[in-house]
Amino acid sequence: MLVGTTLLGLLGYLLLCGAMWHWQTRFMLFPRIGLDRSPKDLGLTFEEWQLPSGKAQLVAWKIAPTPGASQWVLHCHGNGGNIDGRLELARELCQRGIGVVLFDYRGYGRSTGLISRESELLEDAQVVYGRLAQLQQPIWIYGESLGGGVASYLAEKNACKGLVLQSTFTSFLERAGENYPFLPLSVLSRFQLDTRARLSRLTCPVLVIHGNRDEVIGFHHGQALFAAAKEPKTWVEVDGGLHDLPEDVLAQAVFDWIHSDGRAGVL
Repeated sequence: MLVGTTLLGLLGYLLLCGAMWHWQTRFMLFPRIGLDRSPKDLGLTFEEWQLPSGKAQLVAWKIAPTPGASQWVLHCHGNGGNIDGRLELARELCQRGIGVVLFDYRGYGRSTGLISRESELLEDAQVVYGRLAQLQQPIWIYGESLGGGVASYLAEKNACKGLVLQSTFTSFLERAGENYPFLPLSVLSRFQLDTRARLSRLTCPVLVIHGNRDEVIGFHHGQALFAAAKEPKTWVEVDGGLHDLPEDVLAQAVFDWIHSDGRAGVL
């Protein structure tokens, strides 16, 4: 009887592992299909880019302040929603004279295709970076939540003025392990997104922003990322901040940091 119960338990565990491996993107990526707004609805001047990435076609918005931008932020959003949910942040940055490029990963918004592994996320971001780099203007790379893992990859592989990590995990495996400590995620997961490891190899300025009441990615992740980053690095703790932080607070922190040329400190 005990042997039979043990075998049934083992079979159930293996089935759970198999389901996690097969459907893992459903547990971590929550795209919203279609776009309900455009930058024009917020009075912003923009240009839409259609960019091929592998077998997918990406949609990106190049949003420029008036009369123009001398600094550009490439924004890598998190695992939920799409670019029309980041328009308020783009507006706040534009009001401070900073140009913004928003883009949707494949399967998000009006971008075609589906994400099945980490390399596709990174490929999409690299395609957009390459297009923005054609402007030959200073680029600051901004990663929000899961997008911080993507942004840190871009900062490692490309020349940029600096890296912003907002509400970002140390690595996907560490964050997922907090929810599923009983699963061998290092074996099952097709995603690593090891932000902390990449920080140890970066030489560009880093700005870490984290809310001290973040209920999705705990405050300790932001603290660990700041500890791992090399100088020059800057820390912004949003008191009482949850995972979705106020756009005006974020934009002002980025503006102050950019105009200090990424010098170290606490904003």
